[in-house]
Amino acid sequence: MSNCIMNSLKTQPIWVLVLFTTGSIYVSKCFISFLYWVYVNFLRPAKNLKKYGSWALLTKPTDGIGKAFSFELARKGLNLVLVGQNPDKLKAVSDSIRAKYAKTLIKNIVMDFSGYLDEGVIFQPTNLIVMC
Repeated sequence: MSNCIMNSLKTQPIWVLVLFTTGSIYVSKCFISFLYWVYVNFLRPAKNLKKYGSWALLTKPTDGIGKAFSFELARKGLNLVLVGQNPDKLKAVSDSIRAKYAKTLIKNIVMDFSGYLDEGVIFQPTNLIVMC
């Protein structure tokens, strides 16, 4: 079979061979790119986040993506520093994380970063709540 294909290619003009070669290279490149995408998205092992440190700082961890990140980082074994505005929501999130991942250390910091940047962030120790 391959001998038959080679014989038919030998009888083709040079421009057909150039197009065939160019198309074959392009299709091979696309196939290799697809295989690389499959490896990166499905087969590659996850990064070890603990090599960057044992603590993760999360702002706005009480709702949405921040809350999901909190649970995911706790699942990966990192300790958390949760910074938010509402102490009740922070306590609720930290309690639910502690209930699910008991070994995770969690520190809650209540702080409001709103305001003008010209004035800087004013830190008042009375607004600091650290719960271990």
